[in-house]
Amino acid sequence: MSRRVAIVSFDDVPPIGGQGRYVGALEREMASEGYSVSMITPRRGPWGESAKIPHRTRRPPLDFSLYLRSRLNSVVDAVHPDLWHFQGGPGGVMVRRHPPAAPLVYTAHHTYRTAHGRNLTTMPMGYLESRGYRCAEHVIAVSPSTAASLMADSGVNKEKISVIPAGVDTDWLQPPADDSERDTILFVGRLIPAKGVQYFVAMFRTLAKEHPNLIAEVCGDGILFPAAIGAADQFDGRLRVLGRVSDEELREAYRRARVFVMPSRFEGLGLVALEAMACGTPVVGMDVPGLKDMRGTGITLVAPDDQKGLHDEVNRLLLDGSRWRELSAQGVEVVRSTYAWQAVVPQIAEVYRSVLASSSTQAP
Repeated sequence: MSRRVAIVSFDDVPPIGGQGRYVGALEREMASEGYSVSMITPRRGPWGESAKIPHRTRRPPLDFSLYLRSRLNSVVDAVHPDLWHFQGGPGGVMVRRHPPAAPLVYTAHHTYRTAHGRNLTTMPMGYLESRGYRCAEHVIAVSPSTAASLMADSGVNKEKISVIPAGVDTDWLQPPADDSERDTILFVGRLIPAKGVQYFVAMFRTLAKEHPNLIAEVCGDGILFPAAIGAADQFDGRLRVLGRVSDEELREAYRRARVFVMPSRFEGLGLVALEAMACGTPVVGMDVPGLKDMRGTGITLVAPDDQKGLHDEVNRLLLDGSRWRELSAQGVEVVRSTYAWQAVVPQIAEVYRSVLASSSTQAP
């Protein structure tokens, strides 16, 4: 008989970011391991097609967490979960105490401390986040950097942390048959200062003069979208700000990119970098938590905020075909062997089995 897992996430399908991709894949893949998944999100759950979530704060994930807390018993009655699997991190779901009726696994996609340091305005969120992780039976960290933050900043015992990356759909994401058509550099992510789209645009301002046929593309949305659109007007169509794109459009953007640029100041793991690498696109990024855990995988890292270093490494890949082919092949191989969902799902299933077995032995 399949065991019932309630996956609780603010992000859903279609995804806003990496958490949505993660839960969408779990919903699709965990059946092969004998689990029946129920999604509990703002759009799906016992409240019907859509939850009418009161806007009590200016943080939608926190509003959903508060809404969910008062309705967990109704979720239990509707789903009868054998296991809860919450999705945490900035943009994730937070709980103050253990949910009822079943053991809890939490995935930490990154942490507030990693994202915001000791910013006084986000410290209360970090405190709430830490309480949730500590009350879980087990925590999945998507990278060693995230695991280190869980231990140092959230007080989670090392023994109850497993480092299991988010997976990549390598059947869907593959290199194109012909690499000669790759003529762009690409940014994918939320258009906010911490993700570094401003560095990408500044870098392209120089590269556009050095490479007259080069095109830059930006996929994503956020508070810097109007600024990106304004900058695009200065490049005579060579800087394309595409906004939010469909999965198919995103795959094609990865496949036509010569270099994927990720000037983010923090990542839990950097799923879009892995997706680009699966398509044979070398990645240049900042040496920051999450991305630094991917050293040796075909990614090139420069010091945080080193705009000249970012430019130089991207330019090198545009000019050095031998190095480009080496990093392209290395990235594809590493993603397929380590980060493909076929490699990741059995590790998550083993966490489920271990937590369920431990819970059954401790039950009265």
